[in-house]
Amino acid sequence: MSPTQPWAYGLDEIRLRDGIEDFGHEALAEILENIPLAVVVTYGDPPRFAFANKLFRSTLGAPDADFTGRTPFETMGDVYTPVLQNLRHLACTTGEPQELRDIPLAIAGQQTYWDLKILPIRNANDQIEGILALAANVTERAKAHHAADHQAGEAELFNERLTLAVEAAEMGMWDWTAETGAIYWSDRYKEIFGVSHDQPLTHEFWLSMIHPEDREWVRKKVDALNDPASGGRLQMDYRIIHPDGGIRWISCRGRMIYTTVGGETKPFRLLGTMLDNTERRKNEEARQLLAKELDHRVKNLFAMASAMVTMTARTARSTDEMAHALHGRLNALAKAHELIRPAFADDGPIEGETTICEILKTILAPHGDLGLAGRVLIDCAPITVDAKAATSLTLVLHELATNASKYGALSLADGHLTISCWRDGETMFLAWQEKDGPPIESPPTTRGFGSQLARKSVTDQLGGTIDYDWHPDGLRVDLRIPVSQLSR
Repeated sequence: MSPTQPWAYGLDEIRLRDGIEDFGHEALAEILENIPLAVVVTYGDPPRFAFANKLFRSTLGAPDADFTGRTPFETMGDVYTPVLQNLRHLACTTGEPQELRDIPLAIAGQQTYWDLKILPIRNANDQIEGILALAANVTERAKAHHAADHQAGEAELFNERLTLAVEAAEMGMWDWTAETGAIYWSDRYKEIFGVSHDQPLTHEFWLSMIHPEDREWVRKKVDALNDPASGGRLQMDYRIIHPDGGIRWISCRGRMIYTTVGGETKPFRLLGTMLDNTERRKNEEARQLLAKELDHRVKNLFAMASAMVTMTARTARSTDEMAHALHGRLNALAKAHELIRPAFADDGPIEGETTICEILKTILAPHGDLGLAGRVLIDCAPITVDAKAATSLTLVLHELATNASKYGALSLADGHLTISCWRDGETMFLAWQEKDGPPIESPPTTRGFGSQLARKSVTDQLGGTIDYDWHPDGLRVDLRIPVSQLSR
């Protein structure tokens, strides 16, 4: 085979049957051209491009270029870093898939970050002849991590300046006299704690307002200041139970002043500032959750695309049939993935009202015809869902579909999935029943991030419940959501 001849071998990773011919660059491009990943196939030594999809070409600023026969150095220049070269070398020499996360790449003068997975391509004799590379642009996720780190540094600097900015920032001030136990709280301090201006103030009263899980360690930290060897500086963040029942985060900074009596150093006054940083805590938690969710979705996309290619190859009777089926399924996967974009950003494709049935059809479209008629059955009453509720519900159902394709009934060609949805009074019921998948020996001992996210979406965002029944014949999931939460 000459270096510029189109790729014509079966790819061992997707298990094409022996004897299939003419699976060339055009057929492969038709399948993978629009997948939401950068996809590249190279072969030979030195490696030369056999295929590069539109996302890869567009990233390099040449969406209409033909890279066939060119080396990575000729095509990518400085973007083909030693890190990428070494990863490819390891895949070729070890025969094992290689993966790296958050790879920094300077492309078109901009810093980007990528998750990369490299898979060896084997011929019919199990020899490695090329490389299949899949890359996801995770720049936004990396920026979220960097922003969180930067904010942590800024917060530390900000806390050092609290004393000088008390009045301007409307922080609470406090003062405690060690000998008499007298306590002073500023009006702002009392406002944050939600107590009246005439409330008698004691050390015990302050302790009673601290969250039970924080109370003991906060008390010990304050008591330790009685020892001059402690240095007298106080810095802690803790929770209080507000009179309205809410939980607030308090950032406290203080200093113990000591006095000398009869040659002995004793504590005299403890004074400092207090800031209600509940909103900052919530924002930090939201950013951390977003970063974890983005990471989770990227991993799921890799897994589902890989499983879909493998399953299609097993059931296709010809290369044309495989190309047509896989192209449709990958497009359906992209559409289903679009539905959960609102979980990552304020804008998104869901606008106005839709129905639970339409959401289910879109999410399960990539799995409906893989090897078995009636593989996925949906029996759903016409229940309307508004845009806000649709975002949360879509995330939950997408998580169930992802797990079914990775571990459950949709991971096998003979697996079945039946979904029933109905309304009883003011409650929507949805039953997700998997059959003929891998046997379930016992419920999982731990819950992954995706399962935790699904449960949080149902309970916190939709005010409902979600229950899992890990029956040996197949998983059953029952959702119960108030109808009022679906259309508000």
